[in-house]
Amino acid sequence: MSIADMIPAVRELSRSEKFQLARMLLEDLASEELPETFKEGHIYPIYTPEYAPNAAAQLAKLLKEEGAR
Repeated sequence: MSIADMIPAVRELSRSEKFQLARMLLEDLASEELPETFKEGHIYPIYTPEYAPNAAAQLAKLLKEEGAR
């Protein structure tokens, strides 16, 4: 089935069915882009300044040093 054949059928869907279709397509696209180093369902830590109180000062220092070059 071509995209041209599918468009009229998609337009006839209800609003909730269109959202379901959009969600399914987005999930498919996201899973195709998942880097091989990441495993689905695994939890990865995200480091933020909240857990590194000196991070802002270190970043400011690096930016200042870069600006001086």
